[in-house]
Amino acid sequence: MRTTTILIAITMLTTGLAGCTGDPDGGGNDEFDAETLQGMIESGLEDFMNNTTVEITTNYYTNETSTTTNYVNGSGVSSIIHVLAGVDEGEATLSMNYDPNTDLALLVREDAFPSWNDVYELNGVRICVGIGTWNEGQLVSFFSTHDMSFTSVPVADNSEATAKFIDGSCDAMTGSMVALQGLQEALYEDGSINVDTWITSSVGTIESGSVNYTWLAGWSFLNLTISQASGEGSFLSYAYAEITLSGTCVSNCTIQDEYVSQTITFTLEDDSILGIIFEQEPGITTSSSCEHGYSEADWPGAFGPYGLECDLTLSVMAQFDLTSQWWPYQISNLEDYEFSWGDWTYYVLWESTPVTMHE
Repeated sequence: MRTTTILIAITMLTTGLAGCTGDPDGGGNDEFDAETLQGMIESGLEDFMNNTTVEITTNYYTNETSTTTNYVNGSGVSSIIHVLAGVDEGEATLSMNYDPNTDLALLVREDAFPSWNDVYELNGVRICVGIGTWNEGQLVSFFSTHDMSFTSVPVADNSEATAKFIDGSCDAMTGSMVALQGLQEALYEDGSINVDTWITSSVGTIESGSVNYTWLAGWSFLNLTISQASGEGSFLSYAYAEITLSGTCVSNCTIQDEYVSQTITFTLEDDSILGIIFEQEPGITTSSSCEHGYSEADWPGAFGPYGLECDLTLSVMAQFDLTSQWWPYQISNLEDYEFSWGDWTYYVLWESTPVTMHE
């Protein structure tokens, strides 16, 4: 309670008593001696204090920051807000592999050729493809074999093909089936294209020794554990984590981006920002372990029953397979890069309140 509030209360009390001490010779008023006046002030202050709530806030600034709020008047409760924040390298791995899938396919705009069509109904389609390349030769062979035709829209590389596919300069673009699946998901996630797309069945094979054989796989994993003490009720309010995958070009860098990176974010609501292909949807998952063997997973706040000792573990994993068509970067060969994970950055917020335990 502020000092000014107490002073105002005293002023009000003494003002109300002003002129009431009386003059023994003047008549009309009873005289109050100093002892009586002091008793009346103390009585008024006691009544004022008994009907006033005092809020006391204590802040602790450490690696785990806690704010304690106490309500004094016999009718309030105390609560503690906890924050766990920091940086951790987690556990991670990266490896370069060679994709056994050699199918050449087409990624097709549905506004040009609806998805209920199949590859044999793409007569007249405009395809973004490098002129004179192996891929164009495979398309010529496939379309002529099935008595169809297509128009080649010249592009210099995958980046230009993707840009022209997005703006509608061509109806389709070609590439390995695995790479096109990754590109399709990336375009949806970052909102680069506003029409539906679909992928055909095989229209040929990728050239032997093609860079599309290579793919990068990896994962990074982080566990965080927070606790609910005996006699507490805890509630998890918010959790956030992020990690960056980056690559630096070490060879053939004149035709490729020198540096590429993707930051992946994770929250409890699973509204993560994508951009590369994941084996599982990004998100922070929770699991709890409590005394007395309590195992129900859906307890409010996720810790477990209020009052019991519980550990709550938050787990987050970034896991992916990445082909050389990593939109929006120009990467011809993943083997020309050195890739690495950054550290995890995390922030967790939860609140604890005392619980009255009964025998």
